Amino acid sequence: MFGPFRRRTPVPAAASAPNQFPGAAATVGGAAGVARVSVVVPLYNHASYIGPAIESVLGQGAVLRELVVIDDGSTDDSARVMAGLAARDPRIRFRTQANQGAHATINAGLRDCTGEFVAILNSDDLYEPGRLDTLALALDADPGADIAASGIAFMDGEGAAVANDWYAEAMAFRAGRDMGTALVNANFLMTTSNFLFRRGLTAAIGDFAALRYTHDLDFALRALALGHRIALLGETLLRYRLHGSNTISEDHRRVRSEWAASTAAYLTLLWDRPDAPEPDWNAAGEMEEVLRRHELARAVHPCMAYLRRNGGGRLDSGPLLADEAFRARLVGWA
Repeated sequence: MFGPFRRRTPVPAAASAPNQFPGAAATVGGAAGVARVSVVVPLYNHASYIGPAIESVLGQGAVLRELVVIDDGSTDDSARVMAGLAARDPRIRFRTQANQGAHATINAGLRDCTGEFVAILNSDDLYEPGRLDTLALALDADPGADIAASGIAFMDGEGAAVANDWYAEAMAFRAGRDMGTALVNANFLMTTSNFLFRRGLTAAIGDFAALRYTHDLDFALRALALGHRIALLGETLLRYRLHGSNTISEDHRRVRSEWAASTAAYLTLLWDRPDAPEPDWNAAGEMEEVLRRHELARAVHPCMAYLRRNGGGRLDSGPLLADEAFRARLVGWA
């Protein structure tokens, strides 16, 4: 997951969080239909949080087709807790594996899905009621979009609402700007928990790349670069948990290096692939301003040169992520 590379200390929020997306599209009415959405939950060391997470998925109602949960080698009580939950509902398919990382666990879960749409929920987050219906209907109403996402509310480790100033600033920057540029500036989608997409999307753009921190950002940017739009709804339909073991709280140098690699891959695909249209030069100028503001240009530009020679802008299938020497240089540049 990749939200802010620097996270401020959460502060108490009002009892009911306001809509973070003023002016965005309203919820589409009606019902999305029966058993259309598969949900993948990558579980790792969240024994205290997995119960509420699973209940928030099962509470989505008839639209839920199946819930695929994979424990990625947890060292706490997560697998035992999840086994008990799985025994209660036939829609849950649960298995364990040796630790492989979030991206590999998500990819494995996606391969098991049979729904028309697939969604992801990290094992410490929560869906708000009606989320899957609303997002599926949004894609029904917009056949040109392949990913749907929503607004986000934030909570602490105990489930209490908190504010996130970084998120508010990211959304303010987003208004009126190219989505790719806005995502590079700040990943306001925040997390794979915010993704619902057509099941065929991974066949078109590839799997989640082997990135610890920015596999969500890379996936969203790759989809945009290859011509797949993201429908962004105004409703706050996801609760994102901020706590001490969030991956994003780890080494900021490595977070920034993955941020730079994901950005370089996006720009290389967007501008250099054989069928790429003429660049939007205004957006290109705004992108360069973003890179300079975050002091990322020094890392992004040589990374683009590497990708032009190796992999053509693809982190999921190209050699960059396995090239330890180049990645070490990238950490230094970032």
